[in-house]
Amino acid sequence: MKTLSAQTVDRAFFSLLREWCDALCALQSDAPDPSLSGGILCPACKTIHGRCHEAVYPLLYTAERTGDVKYLTAAKKLFAWGENMRCADGSMRNDRTSGWKGVTVFAAVALHDALFFHGDLLDASERQQWQTRLSGMGEWLHGNITVGSAAYINYYAANACAMALLGKYFDRPAYLAAARILADYCFAHESENGLLYGEGRPHDARTAKGCLPIDLGYNAEESLPSLTRYAETFGDADALERCRRLWRAQLRWMLPDGAWDDSFGTRSFKWTYWGSRTADGCQDALLRLGRDDPAFADAAWQNCTLLQKCTHGGLLAGGPDYAAAGEPCCVHHTFCHAKALAAALDAGTYDFVLPDAAADNKAAAKYYPELDTYRTACGGYIADVAGYDARYKRGGHVSGGAVSLLWHRQRGAVIAAGMAEYALLEPNNQQLPQNADAHISPCPRIEAQIGGKTAAQIHDFGAQMHLETADDAVTIHVRASLCGLDTATLPDSGCTLTYTLRADGLTIEGSVPPALAGNAHYILPVVRGTAEVMPLRGRLCGNVRDGFCLTPGFCLRETTIAPDKDGRFAVKVTV
Repeated sequence: MKTLSAQTVDRAFFSLLREWCDALCALQSDAPDPSLSGGILCPACKTIHGRCHEAVYPLLYTAERTGDVKYLTAAKKLFAWGENMRCADGSMRNDRTSGWKGVTVFAAVALHDALFFHGDLLDASERQQWQTRLSGMGEWLHGNITVGSAAYINYYAANACAMALLGKYFDRPAYLAAARILADYCFAHESENGLLYGEGRPHDARTAKGCLPIDLGYNAEESLPSLTRYAETFGDADALERCRRLWRAQLRWMLPDGAWDDSFGTRSFKWTYWGSRTADGCQDALLRLGRDDPAFADAAWQNCTLLQKCTHGGLLAGGPDYAAAGEPCCVHHTFCHAKALAAALDAGTYDFVLPDAAADNKAAAKYYPELDTYRTACGGYIADVAGYDARYKRGGHVSGGAVSLLWHRQRGAVIAAGMAEYALLEPNNQQLPQNADAHISPCPRIEAQIGGKTAAQIHDFGAQMHLETADDAVTIHVRASLCGLDTATLPDSGCTLTYTLRADGLTIEGSVPPALAGNAHYILPVVRGTAEVMPLRGRLCGNVRDGFCLTPGFCLRETTIAPDKDGRFAVKVTV
């Protein structure tokens, strides 16, 4: 075991934070037009994202720590630019092209932290101006993000945090009461395996399979951190224990390299391997809890290490291979995640012990009925097989008994499914690829052209799966049909998949009706340079194809296999 000192953690966190803040300062507009001046330009989206003013907090933290006036000047200019996003009712818009105001909650927490921790950097008139904006946001939040309002549960959790912080800051008991109501509501949404649900509407909707609306990325980087901050603000021991329980369940979905597995969640279109592209991050919450349980502190450290690896040119990229693919970094990732690092540093670091990496070659599997998903492991491999049917939007997460993730302890992600078909489901919050021709789907799938349309088994929300286990192998059998993006089943398109995970790799066997054998294929993208793909049955079609996918940000090598005349195929993936 290795002990990390408080100084090592502090130095690593702050080094990354300062690198990000330097990049934000360099991208700050100095245009004379007040609608542009002070905003942060995005090199990927060629715009100013409406939420960039939330970076006032990390900029003030860096200003106070370094004594460098450039960060203070940047924070003041950014606050002034934020007036462009403020509405007459005190709320803040997501963007000038978006009417969504729920993001006021994130702006309020950031502005509170800037004032609470570093407000002495402002003169009296400036501080009053910042407090006035914060007060207006608080009034809007108190009246608009309440139980029953049209927002996903991450907003309820975030407003529990905001109402607790602002209630204490402004001495408003009504806010404190509202915070407790929202937090209690969130804590009541814990699934049978301890996962927070509510990333859909209604929050407690059960699907045909009995699944619940869950997004592991939002849980890790928005909802659970907000609930943890709420509990700490109140000093509520019971709420803190509830947070620990939710976090322990969440940590089952953190990969050993610090990544969050969100390969099939309701909002996996925002999956960035390290988290979720418009969320804040987990460092602050996990370090707060890590004082009592080093497993949480270790998770914060591993995730921060991954963020460092994904930072290029001072900005946090949306995945490990953005630079290799020539994709620019969207600045949204950086100004959001800078807040969590600043909050972790303001809360204070401490010594903790990194646990030894566990190696277990035995086969294991756990079924999550609330996700209709198997999490399996054998040797150095981890694999998810997903039949999840909680729909967010058309073409979103994968289903159909797909392998949504294959991970290996030496190579990292081998398969990382991302979206079923990439589309701008939230145009203000996603990137378009630089090279659309090389942008490919990252999900393994049976695919066919039927009636002039593309259909694939990953769109089948009705797929059925069952498990077999042995000491040295996990086998999952899937029965599915080919479906369009609308999840409607095509006639006479029933197919099968059998996955066998052993210590030497993943074997995939499948079949389609013989009548479809001539125009059906199994398409298998793997992260480039991680694994060997060996066809065992069927025919390799042409050359492998190289590409990239923004979600979750990997360069890919795609192999296509045609079934034999009986409609059967097989392939093995091995590291």
